[in-house]
Amino acid sequence: MFSGYLAIITTILLWSGFFLSLRGGAISALTPADMALTRFLIPALVLLPITFYSRKLIFSVPKRYLVGMVVGGGLPYLLVAGLAMNYATVSDGSALVPGTLPLFVSAIAVSLFAQPLSQHRKIGLVMIVLGISLFLWSGISEAETTLVQGHVLFLLGSMMWAVFTICARIANFPALVCAGLISLVSFLLLLLLIVTNSIESSLFVFGSGQSWSSNVENWPYQELFGHLLLQGVGAGLIASFTYLHAISKLGAERTAAFGSLTPVIATLLAIVIFGEVPPVTTWLGLVCICTGSIVASNVFMREDASLAYQPPKHS
Repeated sequence: MFSGYLAIITTILLWSGFFLSLRGGAISALTPADMALTRFLIPALVLLPITFYSRKLIFSVPKRYLVGMVVGGGLPYLLVAGLAMNYATVSDGSALVPGTLPLFVSAIAVSLFAQPLSQHRKIGLVMIVLGISLFLWSGISEAETTLVQGHVLFLLGSMMWAVFTICARIANFPALVCAGLISLVSFLLLLLLIVTNSIESSLFVFGSGQSWSSNVENWPYQELFGHLLLQGVGAGLIASFTYLHAISKLGAERTAAFGSLTPVIATLLAIVIFGEVPPVTTWLGLVCICTGSIVASNVFMREDASLAYQPPKHS
């Protein structure tokens, strides 16, 4: 159990760096595709031997769970979160993705696995909904349509991450196998999209007849190196392992609850790095979401707060 708590604390710090990196990329000349490259390239290459060695285990899992893992934790999720960061701030993203995760995890558990909701969980989920409402109200009241758009995209990202969380729990892969699979599939899919000009990249430009230029001399190497560390090594390798290890030791909902503390750390760091000082409404929303997530998880109760359902691993 101790290793589970240590893992989720490490994950919180790395997730904070992930959102800071996304924001840094959003306000730079880098595109979402460029950010995705920094996220998936290193773990795809480093974990390729493990992924190949585990291919029989991977193919033994129903494809719907594999798809759910890639969509929820791979390239589609990163593109949604990266796009949202163009319209909102670090505090918005860090609150509305990991902060609301328990709400969507619980919704899936109740609707698909008939998990009962305790009174504590109901109260916590209501607080999360209140926090979401405060974030949305901050954009609506100021007539900031782009801010509302960012909030909606972040909520979509949180829903996708909940799907990943549930599918990863059911598939029950070793952490590095899961991280390697998601990174490899996402990297290959990203290359396909770049080569076919389906997505824009400032690092690689493909023309007609598959001619391309890399514009290497103009690459922002210093910035790319920082994103590679935060995205590829931090979020792609280390956080993938620590998050899935925390799920295996603490359960999906308790892990999601501790992950909801990410907004506090990320917001404080964003104040220092980007000068993003949230308004009072945002602070209230943060408090509601973080508190609601902890209450909903029953994390301070003696009984096990992990997911009550135990579906067949590969049903």
